Amino acid sequence: MKRHAIQITCCTLLAAAALSAQTAPPDGEAAVLAAEAAISQAKIHNDVATLGRLVADDYLGYNQWGVRRDKKDFLTLFRTFETTGLVPSRVSVRVSGDVAIVDGIMNESNAWKFFFLRTYVKRDGRWQLLSSVQTFPVNPENMTPFDPALLPQ
Repeated sequence: MKRHAIQITCCTLLAAAALSAQTAPPDGEAAVLAAEAAISQAKIHNDVATLGRLVADDYLGYNQWGVRRDKKDFLTLFRTFETTGLVPSRVSVRVSGDVAIVDGIMNESNAWKFFFLRTYVKRDGRWQLLSSVQTFPVNPENMTPFDPALLPQ
């Protein structure tokens, strides 16, 4: 009887550890997601000082309209650009050494939904945004837009 109880306890502990490993993001992923959230908040509050620290000096991005921006242009935009919310969904993070890729769907101020793909680099012990690409989802057969939230998961 004791042996059976020990086996059940061991199996329970192993199952809990496996579940915890599946649901808790590794430290690298958590740190990248924290940088991602900090950038969103800085954009909403036009906090260019914070963006200046979180965006790499060699940043390059394209927005959903195809506008190309380096760091200087990015910071200039967010001095005055008004957005009331940035709500990500279906976010995925892949970390490989000092590089991380983040992708998902962004709902901007409840007005626009677009796909995003961002690259972060870890420099001097902190994650910085190196590049960002955003795109409106379109049906390639007829080039009509669609809501990315309707895609199957």
